[in-house]
Amino acid sequence: MSVERHAIESASRWWGEHIYRYKQALFYINPDDIILDIACGTGFGTAILADTSYGKVIGADIAPDAIDECRQHWEKSNLEFRVVDGTQSGFADHYFSKIVSFETIEHTVAYRQMIREFARVLEPGGQLILSTPNIDVSSPGGVINNPYHTQEFTYDELKQLLAESFPRVELFGQRYSRYDKKSLRHKTGKLFERLFLSFGIRKLPYPWRNGIMKSFFGYPLYPMESDFILETDISRIKKECPVLFAVCKKEE
Repeated sequence: MSVERHAIESASRWWGEHIYRYKQALFYINPDDIILDIACGTGFGTAILADTSYGKVIGADIAPDAIDECRQHWEKSNLEFRVVDGTQSGFADHYFSKIVSFETIEHTVAYRQMIREFARVLEPGGQLILSTPNIDVSSPGGVINNPYHTQEFTYDELKQLLAESFPRVELFGQRYSRYDKKSLRHKTGKLFERLFLSFGIRKLPYPWRNGIMKSFFGYPLYPMESDFILETDISRIKKECPVLFAVCKKEE
């Protein structure tokens, strides 16, 4: 399984995108849920889940150094971090109420085994909340751009894959929505954003680029969690959403 880990750094192009996914997961979490956050990385999302549930929350990752880092940063009475292989977790059948797995299955060729393992350790009626890149947007032409990904999925491929283990699958697309509202200010801001993220210009100090965006347009250069939505229109998901977001329910 390849390693791609998001640093604990809010001044990051991807921070708002990642935080948004965990905040969306909270809509499905009950206060007493027992939760597994698989491939937890640096653990910032696991800590968000542990703030919502008073049930046990386990952050799991296959990399021992990631778990060591998590234990140094996050400490809550209901929070635990473990080294776990997602394809053979070692947990008992029906142990978890919810499993969160963000940007995970694209990193292993054993993704089918992993999803079956998720279904095994979920209680009847439990839910898997999962995200993974949409290859039609993230890697157009079918050539995977990210060297850490062993495969990526189309909308239809992911839905079929998840349906093999879960009788109910809802599939959304995570879409950048900052510029949905049409105005001259937004149009100009979008142009400046593209300019400041272009290869040559992005070498300039971030505080300088970010300061201009805030001064002229009222928002930072890097997206905030409020700059995303979950798209429900299938045609827009397939064509415009770089990330697929699934909510799967196990048979009761």
